[in-house]
Amino acid sequence: MPDMRARSIYTAAAVLLAALLLPGAMPAAGDENAPAAQKPKITVDSPDSTVVATVNGEPITKGELMEAMWGRYAIPTLTDLIDKVAIRQAAQKAGVTIEPADLDAKVNELKDRLPPGMTFEQFLEQYNITEEQLRKELETSVYIEKAAAKNINVTDQDLAGYIKARHILISTQQPGATAEEREKKEQEAKAKLEQIAADIKAGKTTFEQAAKEFSDDPGSKDQGGDLGFFKRGVMTQPFEEAAFKLKAGEMSEPVKTTYGFHLILVEKLGKDAEGQERADLIERIRQERLRPEMTTWYLKAKQEAQVERALGEQPKPPTPPPAMEESQPETGRQDTPPPPPPAPESN
Repeated sequence: MPDMRARSIYTAAAVLLAALLLPGAMPAAGDENAPAAQKPKITVDSPDSTVVATVNGEPITKGELMEAMWGRYAIPTLTDLIDKVAIRQAAQKAGVTIEPADLDAKVNELKDRLPPGMTFEQFLEQYNITEEQLRKELETSVYIEKAAAKNINVTDQDLAGYIKARHILISTQQPGATAEEREKKEQEAKAKLEQIAADIKAGKTTFEQAAKEFSDDPGSKDQGGDLGFFKRGVMTQPFEEAAFKLKAGEMSEPVKTTYGFHLILVEKLGKDAEGQERADLIERIRQERLRPEMTTWYLKAKQEAQVERALGEQPKPPTPPPAMEESQPETGRQDTPPPPPPAPESN
């Protein structure tokens, strides 16, 4: 019978990918205080007569299990292996090499996402694999990531699409209020913000100090209203329109949104970022583009591979998606390829 160890490795790697993309996707840890049942270690080298389970006293042997797995998983597993070879070949052709540190980082990502009470050793035991086997499986995702990263080049024009700003929010939120009460609340909020703006212009306070004292935005209040760098498509529309009309050092008039009234101060344009701030912004843009670029590279590698197979048919890969506009946010994409195949369904 064929070596089916790959399924356990794929399962573990799939769990790792889910942990990176979906909060709470890791399997729950068992009770630490529960006595561990001592079971014989069953491996691919165990005899086919080895009993892997019993149902009302009737045994199921390893041979029966392997035969069922071959019938159900041989063709999709072969497709996965073909994809892995195609990815490795394309990445190596592009000059990508894998260093031990690359795999160390992936393993550490998994360790950081293990549920409370579960050790890395317990994770490996749960999926019946060794750390060496897991690291070997994770090579595929490293090849995709490093090959895709080589195609990302951040230019000054890209940096120009970002601004660094602060804001002060005076909230008008008043659930259950009547129309008259809401109108009064808005008038009061706008008047308060206009007075704050006047004090800032008169030098009685700074924008940062005023934000710490008066802003109703809990996310930025303690940082003096600091929003960091952001691009179009992130903030609510009225806020964005006002912010991107300002030059560096300019402060807006009160801007009304569904949250209330804002004062916006643009501190810097992305193209003017320097030193570590510039390096951080470049890395941020690279990370924003990495996931869609991984998808494009992965699909292209699959599409260009010349495959001949004697078992099953090779599915035709989808056409790589067109390049996205740089200003579009990348959240919510669902076409990122999981390097390992999905785990088999469990009953």
